[in-house]
Amino acid sequence: MNTQLKRIWITGGGSGIGRALALRYAGQGYQVVISGRTLPRLLEVQSEGQDLAGEIIPLVFDVTAAESVPFISAQLSAKVSHLDLVILNAGTCEYLSGQLDTELFKRVMDTNFFGLLHSLNAALPLLRKAPQRPHVAAVCSMAAFTGFPRAGAYGASKAAARYLMHSLRIDYSAELDVTVVNPGFVETPMTAANDFPMPFAMGAEEAATRIATALKSRPLEYNFPRRLSFSLRLAQLFPRVWYKRMGRQRMGQEQ
Repeated sequence: MNTQLKRIWITGGGSGIGRALALRYAGQGYQVVISGRTLPRLLEVQSEGQDLAGEIIPLVFDVTAAESVPFISAQLSAKVSHLDLVILNAGTCEYLSGQLDTELFKRVMDTNFFGLLHSLNAALPLLRKAPQRPHVAAVCSMAAFTGFPRAGAYGASKAAARYLMHSLRIDYSAELDVTVVNPGFVETPMTAANDFPMPFAMGAEEAATRIATALKSRPLEYNFPRRLSFSLRLAQLFPRVWYKRMGRQRMGQEQ
């Protein structure tokens, strides 16, 4: 087996950013394992990439299922000799509707935070077998930067994931590199149901191109698009202005 061939695992690879990343990396000749809960979606992506230089390998994995981690780790080992890059992309979003629904918070945290943790545990044995220093990237969100209306569960889960990855960068500094990716609004099946304006929104293919390009230099954190990142950094500097504006906007929506 060619140990120089780059091997990548992308969670949430059946649609959106994950799908676009898989096709991009396979087009560059890499071996790409994509995982998700729905096999037909994964097979569709595999079929889309069948004429590309690389290979796309489907793997059914519900990231919320902690008990399946040993099995998934074994399945990964059966499919690839090692992992050079893991992109933790699986995610979900649910918005609050007037109630602090505990079960909603649990569902979102199970995927966006604990799902990330489960995926890392499944990947670590193969990351440690990489012939060169491996790389882990987590797709978080700029929603973690400041408060947004109705996004308490989603933003909290992404803030937790972002902090976890920054902390693990220290704990695993002898073994691997860590990048936190914070996109703005990306047009995917997940955001298709959003009932509010999405400033500076871009397509999944453009987002994947930006992410793949940025990951080459292994940055500590990559935020895009820049205009939205700049706006939210200003919100952090002037929180009273931001929250007053968001509050007025929220009250206007409720009237």
